[in-house]
Amino acid sequence: MAALTLFILSLLVSTTIAIEDFQSTQCTDKEERPAFQALPLQLNADRKQFYFHVYFHEIFTGPNSTTTTAVSPNSDFPNFGEIGIMDVPLWGHLNQTNLIARFQGAAIQSDQKTFGWHLSFNIEFVLPALKGSTLMGMGRALQLTTPREFAIVGGTGVFSLATGQMYGRRLSFPDENELWIEFKIVGYYTPMKKPDW
Repeated sequence: MAALTLFILSLLVSTTIAIEDFQSTQCTDKEERPAFQALPLQLNADRKQFYFHVYFHEIFTGPNSTTTTAVSPNSDFPNFGEIGIMDVPLWGHLNQTNLIARFQGAAIQSDQKTFGWHLSFNIEFVLPALKGSTLMGMGRALQLTTPREFAIVGGTGVFSLATGQMYGRRLSFPDENELWIEFKIVGYYTPMKKPDW
């Protein structure tokens, strides 16, 4: 019994020494790689909120169309596998004044039972104060339902490290060739220091 106890104690001591050696090696290895640096966590001290209220105006055909079909496969379910590309203005008002941004991305008909579209998109801002900044989003849109909701999953420029939600409701169609959606976009971003290069 004493021998077994002695063996267990020696095993614990050797394991502790091995762990300490491993941690020491890891610290030395980290110091030898200046390309990587672990920094203390900043607890959202600089986090800021954003809010936009805009109107999405999609035109399906004609010289001013904002959407085109890139892939239109033959399938048992109508439109399944179809891919559409869009570049749609986001206006500050329904009278199409004050262009805020452009909604640019792809819509994929990914549901075999209903008209359900997967959207991945960038919102590229054109306002002078935000020009070149973007918000990135994705989500699911059911063609005949409202409201709809997308996730903001990133951003660039002013909106670095952006997260948030994008809520939309379909407005009445001006005619069969156009679609209006009212969007309210809310979220947070954290300003980042850009590299000097």
